[in-house]
Amino acid sequence: MDGLDPTSEGKEPPLGLSPTEWKYYEFVKSHEKGVGLSEHPADMDISEAHLSMNSLLKKSALEIITLNGETLLRAIDLNIAEKAGKLNEEGRLVFNAIRAAGNTGIWTKDLKKKTNLHMIVVNRALKALEQKHEIKAIKHVKYPTRKIYMLFNLTPSSEVTGGACLKVACLKYITARSFPRLESVRDATFGTDHEHYPTSSEVRRFITESRISSIELSVKDITSLLDVLVYDGSIEKKLPYAVGMEDFSDDEDTEDASIQWCYKAVRKVNTRLPSAAWTELPCGRCPVYSACTDEGIISPSKCEYFNMWFDW
Repeated sequence: MDGLDPTSEGKEPPLGLSPTEWKYYEFVKSHEKGVGLSEHPADMDISEAHLSMNSLLKKSALEIITLNGETLLRAIDLNIAEKAGKLNEEGRLVFNAIRAAGNTGIWTKDLKKKTNLHMIVVNRALKALEQKHEIKAIKHVKYPTRKIYMLFNLTPSSEVTGGACLKVACLKYITARSFPRLESVRDATFGTDHEHYPTSSEVRRFITESRISSIELSVKDITSLLDVLVYDGSIEKKLPYAVGMEDFSDDEDTEDASIQWCYKAVRKVNTRLPSAAWTELPCGRCPVYSACTDEGIISPSKCEYFNMWFDW
């Protein structure tokens, strides 16, 4: 219906708009950043445009914004405008202020300033909107004591949930579970039969118990985050030690959903050699590189990987 006059097809404009109001609304909507107060469609005179503008503002189909010091009109989704139109004056002010905040939400004190309403009136409007499932209260990771509100159907931004903090927390937890804590042995590693690398479920439990995130995260959400760390090269994905390779298929469509992958942190190796050249050598990927000496139990002369590499 965008860009078309519904009356030309025998349909009524939405939200009870008149044909003139609909034409003006579509004109404003076609300009994503907004239009000036004096702008109007070429085939509409200034008086019709002002009447339509005032009517649409009352119906919450338009909003007035300031961008780079210029006052502009911007169209609002008509489904949201219809919800706002059913509210009383105070409820509409609160609802529109929360809507304008988007997925970052708005603090109750900022809401009071923006609406210029008494806090008792704001709280009453918030309670009514929450009961109708039009808005929801969330916790901000940086300001856990503040009550932040946003529209009910929106997903909080990473700034609110602490996406970056969450990523760092997951990596720290996995790193702590990936290597032995032995002060006498530098860069110690677990054996190949180690079974206690964390799964996505364990990482989720850590995040939940630590209250790092302000929203409820599923195992699927955590797995997606861990996949990002895998792609970054910060961690690696491992099959549980108890799972035999004969029981596992590389075909993702036939993969056993009951098998939970484990995750192990990747230890960074400091070297002056170019990374591409260094990773070609067995030493470049050796987990016990720092314990390798000429006369030690682990030495280049006894390294079976070196012999395999020379033979190849």
